[in-house]
Amino acid sequence: MSLLRSGSHRKAPFLMLLVGLALIGAQAYMEAGPDAAQFAVKGSLQKLLIQIPAGIVALLVASKLIDCDFGPLGVVALKLAGIMVLAEGVGCWFPPTLVFFSFMAELAVMVVGFFWMFELGKWETYLVVLLNIGAIIGARYLVDQYMNPSHPYWIGNDRPRGARRR
Repeated sequence: MSLLRSGSHRKAPFLMLLVGLALIGAQAYMEAGPDAAQFAVKGSLQKLLIQIPAGIVALLVASKLIDCDFGPLGVVALKLAGIMVLAEGVGCWFPPTLVFFSFMAELAVMVVGFFWMFELGKWETYLVVLLNIGAIIGARYLVDQYMNPSHPYWIGNDRPRGARRR
């Protein structure tokens, strides 16, 4: 239980991130082999591109509601990354038929992670977790709606060619 020592708040987010990635990679490796493990770990890191900004927005809102300072932005982002990846790593070990239990395991890790890493009270932790889940759902909705790969946002060479002026 070295994560629970008083001086471990600096290295705990890194350890949580590494343990979460190891859990995700191990589960994918057991299911489908090394290529699947590499794909799962990359996918988890790509999810962080949505989860960290959403979590920062949730913590900014929470800081206004509960009058709390969560610390420098880089430290907050690292703590969020550790909590989110560890929660996903724990949740992936449940079979796909037990989605409820997978979600509950992720929620439990998030509650404990936010409570311990940010040193919040019980109701403050619940508020931050609820705001974080709402921000992640909102961010995923925006990405699904406005960054759909079927929409040609960045295609530049396939423009219809009109008559050229001389």
